[in-house]
Amino acid sequence: MNSIDHISRQPVRENFRDSSKWDHVKPRSDDIIIATCYKSGTTLTQQIVNLLLNGDKDFTAMRDLSPWVESGLHAPKPEAIEALASPRFLKTHLHPQALPWHEQWKYIYLARDGRDVGMSLYNHSRTMEEELEAMGKAGTRDNGPTNFADFWDQWVETGKPRWDFWENVDKWWQVRHQPNVLLIHYTDLVHNKPVEAERIARFLGCEWSSSICDRVCEHSSLEYMRELELVGKFGSPNKNKQKTGLVHKGTNGRWKDLLTDRQLERYEEIVAQKLEPECANWLRNGGYVG
Repeated sequence: MNSIDHISRQPVRENFRDSSKWDHVKPRSDDIIIATCYKSGTTLTQQIVNLLLNGDKDFTAMRDLSPWVESGLHAPKPEAIEALASPRFLKTHLHPQALPWHEQWKYIYLARDGRDVGMSLYNHSRTMEEELEAMGKAGTRDNGPTNFADFWDQWVETGKPRWDFWENVDKWWQVRHQPNVLLIHYTDLVHNKPVEAERIARFLGCEWSSSICDRVCEHSSLEYMRELELVGKFGSPNKNKQKTGLVHKGTNGRWKDLLTDRQLERYEEIVAQKLEPECANWLRNGGYVG
């Protein structure tokens, strides 16, 4: 396989991610990469791709079906990745320069308004911390401040307790015109799923029909996804019917009553500093990127 010349690998190694784990993935010509920074529709897109490829609504665990290759938490073994049937659809939270790049691979990137990402990450981090406490492992992972205002101020500037959101979005934006890259906005995917799912199907060369559309929409609905998580399809079974980890409310705009005018002004300043105007507009409003 020929790599795209202008993309050279940039190593990422930290608590949650180790890009060198991709070195152990033996590439196949039909591999599919599902990429997000975080909290932008990763699990939803994995399920849509699963339904398109396999028609499979009765899998054991998405983690095994579509592993997060560079994970520092639940890294899949190379032999497990090798054992997956083709086409494989692998999950990543890396930017493109940290990934192997092959012209035959298909890369789907999901983005979401940063204010919604920050809010969702805060909720996810609190859930993770509660789970660690229940296991007697409180404090073993950095999940950020418990106070939302403090969490937000740290995250928007640095990406902590995870990694930089702005770099991830910008670097994927820079490769948006590559023929093997598809950019999808979370808002479009949630509110216009038939259209966006068809875009994904066409991009992957999958069959598409009204019956497939119905199946995809039904079995990737928020309600259906919550039920899958509660029985352990997206992680450990969750006995608390009110809380989920990867599949939360799935709604946007919950930051409006929490962020102060100062925080919103700073957010806009950072957007203007970090992103091109066209990218900033897309991140805020969604829409087709060709």
